[in-house]
Amino acid sequence: MTVQRKHTLGLAGTTVQLPCFFPSVSSVKTNLLPVDYVELLAASAYPLFLVSAYDIANSAPEHQERIDRATKQSRSEGSVVLLDSGNYESFWKGAPDWRAETFHKISSTFEYDIGFCFDNQVPPTTAKAICEDVVRGVLRDQERSSSTIVPIVHGPTDLLPEAAQMVAGQLYPVLLAVPERALGDDILARARSVRKIRQALDQLGFYCPLHLLGTGNPISIIAYSIAGADSFDGLEWCQTVVDHETAFLFHFQHWDFVRGQTDWGSHGTLPYIQSALMHNLDFYASFMRKLQESIGCCNPHGIMKAFLPGTRGEIILNSLEGV
Repeated sequence: MTVQRKHTLGLAGTTVQLPCFFPSVSSVKTNLLPVDYVELLAASAYPLFLVSAYDIANSAPEHQERIDRATKQSRSEGSVVLLDSGNYESFWKGAPDWRAETFHKISSTFEYDIGFCFDNQVPPTTAKAICEDVVRGVLRDQERSSSTIVPIVHGPTDLLPEAAQMVAGQLYPVLLAVPERALGDDILARARSVRKIRQALDQLGFYCPLHLLGTGNPISIIAYSIAGADSFDGLEWCQTVVDHETAFLFHFQHWDFVRGQTDWGSHGTLPYIQSALMHNLDFYASFMRKLQESIGCCNPHGIMKAFLPGTRGEIILNSLEGV
């Protein structure tokens, strides 16, 4: 049975075009406070973004109120807010007291459209056990959440296709997520892993959109979209500055080389960092539209000609042959 790729996803009454990108907000390895990023995303009317339950819980009360106002504003205007479990932040901040129970205090009260489960960072070692663990966690979190909870599948690279297939076969989720870092060492290995997961999911007879955690590099997004991924989140938008012409990422201090590409660089009135962030958001909005058009027309060469011309594009396509 042939499964047709989906090009849209319905979330909370909003139609999201696929592939899609959620700019992530985090207190880890970033320049501003989470509330500043959320308010910037709300002010820019960016259609999708991810916030961390850990950061909400650990923000000052007045910042929690501002985050709440900004996310409500975004949702009222049709944007989709994705709630993350906060395990990324708790790991880097050395907070072992961040547990499912503390996550539930946010997931049961904060308003959002879709949320990731409180994922097990040390998964079992068989596909069957991984599936049982993920399903149990999703059902637990769903009981204590105000919106739809979707699974995150962790595990050894070689087990991910089977484990993802088993989880999707039991839960029929609107999205299924795996971390990019678990897919392999390099972009070609990771693209092949995405293709294998996509093939395994398609054997179920229905289309299950695949989300990659921690993927915000535009070049990687192209490669993984061609391989079969549908949705992404990442911090690159607020950790680097992007060249609109090449999709390459640079340190913030190098924005001077590309700031003329948008009005935010030449006529912007915001502070330096915020102007660079708006420059980035303009890129991601335009870039994702081009990617959606290319994937929607089953013409990966369109987007590759723009950002992965010549040998680089051939390397990606050749790596997927025979997978």
